[in-house]
Amino acid sequence: MLGVEESVLEREALLQYILSELRRVKLESKLIMTRYGVSSVEELDEKVRKGELKETDVFEDLTRLDYLLDREEKLKKLLEELRGSKG
Repeated sequence: MLGVEESVLEREALLQYILSELRRVKLESKLIMTRYGVSSVEELDEKVRKGELKETDVFEDLTRLDYLLDREEKLKKLLEELRGSKG
């Protein structure tokens, strides 16, 4: 009906979903890091080690940030795979 193969539409939909999810994950990560004035999970961990922040106060955000960064890497790999298999 649209003049585009179904497989092409499915691939494009998947690509757009991954890109959207990647943007969401990056934004949430950035919000958490901004909240504590850091630019990485390592920096946040360092602030906890130095006693600048209490682990009990940042535990949920630290855990969430670790999850988000792992998810970001997985999404990037999926994106590479999807873009690499255009043939």
